[in-house]
Amino acid sequence: MYFYYVNFPDGENELCKMEIRHLFGIDLKEKYFFYEDYVDVNRSPYVKYSIKIDAEDCDIKNLAEKIKTMELSYDNYKVQYISLFERMDLNKKHFVESIIGSAIKGKVAIHDPLIKIGVIDFENKWIVGQLLRNEGVWHIHDKKPVQYCNSLTSRVSRALVNIAVGKNLNLKVVDPCCGIGTVVLEALSMGIDIKGYDINYKVVKGARENLNFFNYPDAIKRSDIKDINEHFDAAIVDLPYGVLSVTTKKIQEDIIKHTARLAKRAVFVTLEDMKDSIEKYNFKILDKCQLRKAKFIRFITLAELNEYCY
Repeated sequence: MYFYYVNFPDGENELCKMEIRHLFGIDLKEKYFFYEDYVDVNRSPYVKYSIKIDAEDCDIKNLAEKIKTMELSYDNYKVQYISLFERMDLNKKHFVESIIGSAIKGKVAIHDPLIKIGVIDFENKWIVGQLLRNEGVWHIHDKKPVQYCNSLTSRVSRALVNIAVGKNLNLKVVDPCCGIGTVVLEALSMGIDIKGYDINYKVVKGARENLNFFNYPDAIKRSDIKDINEHFDAAIVDLPYGVLSVTTKKIQEDIIKHTARLAKRAVFVTLEDMKDSIEKYNFKILDKCQLRKAKFIRFITLAELNEYCY
């Protein structure tokens, strides 16, 4: 059993919950949850850490005795107490780390430990186990050389990829309006087979420069969506807003129409609720949320074709 803790910036709570639904199959009620299997904590930008539970008890002293009985052993480890809801009490921290640390067999490493053992208490329960922290690997993409202010952030893009593919990293994905390539970067970093396209020559040049900067394969080409002939398992479509290219409602609906031809499952990002337009092309809405930044709202819609017919 694993314990997961999540956190999110203002305006991204709905997106976080939607991602957790499709990555873990859980309807998130609190900022933590338990799950039977391990999902790499680096997959989600919102999962901050996980604890692989070795033991639990309602009393810290009983927990220490249980650890001794189990003969729990780690080498080059360090115990870390994590306070979920209260301001950290240093006396409590030192007591907890001392009593649990002395119960574990093996060599302690205060500096540069190979393994961290997490201890948390909540709901009258103590749990202990190996602590696995999210390394925030997507942050490296924040330093891409070519950027546009209206692009999706690396964090949001990573969440969209997870919503599109769920646990299955073997799906074939397309981003037919890839812009500067933020979604493509996140998918490639997770080992996902993705291709990106955009109609704008200048944007494609910048996107390819970004891929090359991080030594990713050249997965982006210049193309109109109507000229893409491959079939994919999933699509991630950030519909054009008219900033880098001219757009109209008809152009947006044409993109949705061609998305239905390319993939049976799609995540749409729009500046208004386009439910009717999405359903018009035989898509069934599976999930949706709103992404807020100040007064700016993006609508995130996950849809799947009723029948793969286009």
